[in-house]
Amino acid sequence: MVEKEEEARLAAMPAWRREIVKKKLEEEKKEEERLKKEKQEEEKAQLEKLRTLGYDETKLAPWQRQVILKKGDISKH
Repeated sequence: MVEKEEEARLAAMPAWRREIVKKKLEEEKKEEERLKKEKQEEEKAQLEKLRTLGYDETKLAPWQRQVILKKGDISKH
């Protein structure tokens, strides 16, 4: 649905402008994918850290996870 709207909007533009907008949209999509991937990797690293500390992440509330992870970071310093 969104893609159809974008195509309709692009069709109404001159060719030179259309190319610029397409390039910008592609860059935005790549950036979103990169940020999503970074977030997934960060979550994976946090889960791994909890496991190495001996916690079962499925039994912890989000606030407990944050406290444990922060406590681990403080002890490193």
